[in-house]
Amino acid sequence: MHSFGRPPALVKPPLNHRPLRADNDKRFAPRRASQTPALVTFDGAMESIPCFIRDMSTTGARLELRQGAANSFARWDDIDRIWVVVRSDRVMYDCKIVRRSDSELGVRFVAAPKAITRFSR
Repeated sequence: MHSFGRPPALVKPPLNHRPLRADNDKRFAPRRASQTPALVTFDGAMESIPCFIRDMSTTGARLELRQGAANSFARWDDIDRIWVVVRSDRVMYDCKIVRRSDSELGVRFVAAPKAITRFSR
């Protein structure tokens, strides 16, 4: 079967639907590229940090600090659990930080996403 006159082998899925698995990647769940805006916060925080979800799987995600943001993920070195809020999807993820740098976080989801009805910064 052909799609738009091309053989199926030549039709590529959109970038955000393409797995990012390398040959040596041993992850349980394949990651998918993303550019989803999100907010990172934790219990007791008076502020949230804007970020992008750069890739995501069913078990975790890689978060990147938005350019120009005044904060740094590294300053939260004593925090190991965070909430990732995705306003566009109206969900929040309870996460454990598994990798950290100034501009990136690697997180593992510790529970199913929770629906949110309202979130303000």
